[in-house]
Parts: sequence; structure tokens; C-alpha cells
Amino acid sequence: MAGIPRRHHFVTQAYLDGFLLPGEKHLCCYGRKKSAPFVTSPENLANRHDYYSFKRPDGTIDYSLETQIGSEIESPGIPVIQKIAAGKTNLSNAERSILAKLIALQSVRVPFERNFMDSNHRENLLGYLSDMDEESRRLGVPVNSIEVGVAPRDDPRLIQKWVTFRRADIFAMLKELDEDPGRTSRETFFGLADHLAKILVGMEWTVYRASGKSRLITSDRPVIVDSANEAGVGRGLNDMRTTVSFPLNGTALLQLKHRNRLVEAVRKRSRSAPACPKPANPVIAELPADDAVIGSLNILQANHAHLWVFSGCGQEWLSVWAQEPLKEPKRAAKLLDTEETISTHGEPARRTRKREFVVDHR
Repeated sequence: MAGIPRRHHFVTQAYLDGFLLPGEKHLCCYGRKKSAPFVTSPENLANRHDYYSFKRPDGTIDYSLETQIGSEIESPGIPVIQKIAAGKTNLSNAERSILAKLIALQSVRVPFERNFMDSNHRENLLGYLSDMDEESRRLGVPVNSIEVGVAPRDDPRLIQKWVTFRRADIFAMLKELDEDPGRTSRETFFGLADHLAKILVGMEWTVYRASGKSRLITSDRPVIVDSANEAGVGRGLNDMRTTVSFPLNGTALLQLKHRNRLVEAVRKRSRSAPACPKPANPVIAELPADDAVIGSLNILQANHAHLWVFSGCGQEWLSVWAQEPLKEPKRAAKLLDTEETISTHGEPARRTRKREFVVDHR
């Protein structure tokens, strides 16, 4: 299999290069529950064997997704990161879109997010089977299908369509997942990134630049979507209060916020007021970040990391962080508890449950 890429990075190697100290070739790596940090080159970090590949029916390996990510996302996106990090914030709309796609994909392609997508999908399927079994016991007759309401959020009035899952089909899907556990996320995250990028590109962008001696760190989950409400549950990227942070390299971090964050002010704006034209190339603000600010940003990055944090230099506080237990973020996977009796496909009326799972990709 010479020439076939088998080691796939889930955090781009060229991106990690930006956190190296000048003249250095190795990063300091801190792992959760690891007794001591170690140093290695970015080439050896944040990658897995055949992470994006799968085996075709004829036994050959399909690695086209790895190639697609490289050609469509990383190759055009890394130069834009380097441009902003170097102090050139006059991005064209095309460059802005390219970087938004890279940030969006980076957010959802990491193992933490893929594992959640895959496990959540399996749990959904098993939940459908459980619902059928429960209804079978209640009605005293076999129930072999369930209708799932698809809606943008947990409001039955917003259900846009119904999808029917039949028992035999679910068993077939579970068998496929046993044979290819990463299939769901692999077939989902690229399209999901396209959707998220359309939101990111329209947000207000600000670059924080280190003004002292401290340097920014990154991790195996470098994109932080700060969307948690008071209960700690994510509200999602569409929420006007959501903030996205992404360290560009060791000295620059990009933060994205929604425009018109004061929702009430937007609502009160006179309808007769002329609309403000969008600038041809939206301005990217720049702010200095002293050592205290960099320290705060680094703490957020470390707390958001899954298993690994990467730094251009040794930082003693990260050794303490490495011994702390992982705090799994709360996920919104809400089951609508509204039910109704319906009859479809000529079958007897049966009780079906409207379901909708809201996933906060953070």
C-alpha cells in the first residue's frame, strides 16, 4: 500500500507547527493522567491510523476523505491562519470563508466529537427499539416501526418532517455500525462543518495578540465554542451569546462573536431606519493580550482539552492540570415527551413518540 496515507491528523500538523518556539522542532505535550510531559515533533501528534479511511467491500482502503480534507480545507486554510498570525488581517471574503471552513471542520473532526456522534447515533437506534418494545407490551401486539420527528430544536410545533424507522432496518444499521464503528461521524462531520462555517463567517472576528512573554497553547480540541448556559448545557452556535475561540499560533488567538449581541436592541431598532450595508471585506479587530490575558485564555484551552495539551515551552501549571479528572461537558440530547396516537401506512393506530436530539458541537 505504498503511497497511501495511513496516519491521519485530526489536528493539522502545519497548524501545530505554529506553536513551536523560533528555531525549535518539538512541542511539550501534557496528557491527562500522564506522570510527566514529553517533547516530540508536531508530525507525531494528534493523529491516528486510518482515522478517515474505511474498507471497501472488495477489501481495498478508501482514503479519499483524508485527501479531500487536505486539498479542500488544510491546503487553502493554513496560509490564511499564517497570514492573520503575521498581523495581516485584511482578509478577502474568500479567505474569510476558507478559514471559517477550517475552524468548523477542526471543531467537529476531533476524536472527542466523533466518538460522541457515533455513540449518540447508536443510543438513538437502541432507544427506538426500546420504544417499540414498550409499545408492544402496552398494546399487546407487535410494534415494529417508530416515527421520529425532525425539528431544529426541542419544540414539537417546529417539527419539519417525520422519518420512519422499522425494526428490521435498525437491526441492519446496528450491524453496519458493529462492522464500521466510525461510519456515522465519518459520513456526517464534513457536511456538519459546512453548516457551521456559514454561521462562523458572518460573526465578528477579533484577533488577540500576545504583548508579553507568555505564549498561547493548543490542544486536541483547539476550537472552543463557549455556549453553556447557567446549567452548564450548551445552547448551540446559533445562540447570540455564543463565543468561539481558536488559537492561531503561539502568539495570536482568533475570537468570534455574533453581531448585534444585544438582542433587545436589535428588536427595538426602527423598521424605517435604513439598513447598514455590509462592508465588502469585514474588518477584523485587533487587541493586545498581556500575560494575564494569555494565562486566562490558556486555562480555558486546557479545560476544554480532551486528553492532550500542546505548548511551545514547558509550563509547570500544566503538570498539575494533567492530574485533574476529565470533566465531560453536559450534552443536550433532549427527548420530547409529547405523544399522540396516529395511523400511517394503513397500519392500526399506534402510539408513537416525537423525538428530537439536540447536539451541541463544542
